[in-house]
Amino acid sequence: TVTLQDYTVRALSLPAKFGTIAKVFVTQDELTSTKSVTDSIVDSNPLALSLYVLSYDIDGNLQSAPQSLKTNLKNYLSQYMMITDALDIKDAFIVNIEVKYEVLTLPNYATREVLTRCTEALKEYFKTAKRNINQPINLSEVSTLLDKVKGVQTVKKITVANKAGGNYSGYAYDTEGATKDGVVYPSYDPCIFEIKYPDLDIKGRVTAI
Repeated sequence: TVTLQDYTVRALSLPAKFGTIAKVFVTQDELTSTKSVTDSIVDSNPLALSLYVLSYDIDGNLQSAPQSLKTNLKNYLSQYMMITDALDIKDAFIVNIEVKYEVLTLPNYATREVLTRCTEALKEYFKTAKRNINQPINLSEVSTLLDKVKGVQTVKKITVANKAGGNYSGYAYDTEGATKDGVVYPSYDPCIFEIKYPDLDIKGRVTAI
């Protein structure tokens, strides 16, 4: 392993008998420096990499990787690392979200059928398997997707909001404050956006002109 991409590919190739890594994000954190004394997680090796990981629970939702899985991963990767490299395996943050949309339908189309098609399109788009750690949400892209749904005349509004606490991740995130020029950006600390309950947290309605 030489590049960050090498580490990503190798981590995702962990043999199943050692566990399964769902998501990987590799970076050289700015905090990883011999000059930093502000964070206890800082590795003393200036060449150290931070490898952020997540795994799946039994329901296919994201969760922090168990310590045993992290240990197996570190032992596995040690076989492929350069002798000067050091690796710090950490948990990425999970930000659960809900998506609400409003559309205007074309004449002679059943409202319920159009909404069902829109919601199914969004479920496919936001599938956890298709999303990566630190991947932003491009609302223009989402709008274009809905525009192409049969029966949709105009997409009026799309909003993304955080769902935290209870059965959701405990991490709260200001999605409105993180939205700029139609893009919802992830936090500085590596995180992933997840719609944990698509049947509940994708909500659509038809509006009038």
